[in-house]
Amino acid sequence: MKHLKKGLIYTGIGVYSNFIVQIIVNMVLSRILTPNEYGVVAIMQVFIIFFAMMVEAGMGPAIIQSKSLNKEKISILFNYSVIFAVTMTVLFGLLGILLSVVYDNKIYISLTWIQSISVLFNGMNVVPTALLNKRKEFKVANFSLVFGNIVAAFVGIISALLGAGVYSLIFSAISVSFVNLLWNLFFTKIKVTRSFNPEPMREILNFSANQFGFNFINYFSRNADNILVGKFMGDAALANYSKAYQMLMMPNTLFLGIINPVLQPVLGDYQEDVAYIRQTYYKIIHFLALVGIPLSVFLHFSAKEIIFFMFGNQWGASISPFSILSLTVWCQLTISSTGAIVQARNQPSVVLRNGIISAMILVSSIVIGISFKSLTILSICLSIGFLMNFFVGFYRVTHITLNSRMRIFLKEFVSPFCLGAILFLALFVIQKVEISSDLVFLIVKVLITLIIFTGYILMTNEKAYIKEVIRR
Repeated sequence: MKHLKKGLIYTGIGVYSNFIVQIIVNMVLSRILTPNEYGVVAIMQVFIIFFAMMVEAGMGPAIIQSKSLNKEKISILFNYSVIFAVTMTVLFGLLGILLSVVYDNKIYISLTWIQSISVLFNGMNVVPTALLNKRKEFKVANFSLVFGNIVAAFVGIISALLGAGVYSLIFSAISVSFVNLLWNLFFTKIKVTRSFNPEPMREILNFSANQFGFNFINYFSRNADNILVGKFMGDAALANYSKAYQMLMMPNTLFLGIINPVLQPVLGDYQEDVAYIRQTYYKIIHFLALVGIPLSVFLHFSAKEIIFFMFGNQWGASISPFSILSLTVWCQLTISSTGAIVQARNQPSVVLRNGIISAMILVSSIVIGISFKSLTILSICLSIGFLMNFFVGFYRVTHITLNSRMRIFLKEFVSPFCLGAILFLALFVIQKVEISSDLVFLIVKVLITLIIFTGYILMTNEKAYIKEVIRR
């Protein structure tokens, strides 16, 4: 618990500082760049994530979980990661030719070659980052993010003000990847070696291959909507949908961005103690539900005010998708934590199978929604897919990984849903009130949400639960 708390604190500093910086940059650039320009970047982002996954190749979690890696083996793995990084960098640069044909825009040819620099830096950073997390040096790893994102913010905003357009976001991404690489290399002090002994790769191959397979499948299930919207509905529709989806995933960043990087390194030490992992995880799930369910309700009723405040009035088409998708925030917060727990139990094949099932559910939902060529209907279909994925995913995790039962797991959601119902009724009534200022209306809803949330905690057993977690 000491390592877990320490990890959560430092990871929280890194994640929240990153969040604040990105919000500021997003608010500034959303008022400078047009939806069409953001649509181009959104398409780029889809393939950046894909190549980041390819270059990582499942090595990070495998290094964290392995108990037999020494300094020499780490150096050899770093050599292989550099080779992968260079290969993926060249392939990403060449990808621009294909994108320019598919999306009928030649700007992708130059964008991909420039962005490929960040692919190189991120690929070289896989082993140093994994090593820091394996050593539980969360402070070093997260202050790297803090410094890197501050530098990236300055680069992105100044570039945009100088008229760099879509390139400003690319320059920002390169800056943060470069700073993080230098920082992590300095603190890990990975020794240079000429050896390419394949033995270290063999040691992590099983875990790494299954993790890579999961990442590969999960990528397409999570990005099929962006690819298809960009192709069949255009850049502007993709930009508006991406804004809605970005807001949907923001709670994941704020909470799971803190929890997931810590769970595997810490709980991985207890991989055979199922009871301890189950007890710890259920407490985390209860907390995520307690936050996620009322947050889903608040975001649903505040979609218009949030979108206009964050990005400006030109993003009105994002309101309906965000309002619908926001009702599934609690699903995203809880189900996205399962990967780290399965990894901590050293069950890489289960990770892969869970990913295949999840992909089948989500991609089917996306294809059905896209066929109507409506962002609203797509959002409804995807929300149904998220809900189905929640029940199927947790059924497998509770039975296979935690040796538990679904009904025991679902008890953790009873109290959070009661809180959500109370808040839903309150905001439903307030929604009928007419307030001319969106900002004032948003502040009113925030205050009501905080009052109900705090009051519920103080008047129920949740107060004792929170005290117990803090004491431990």
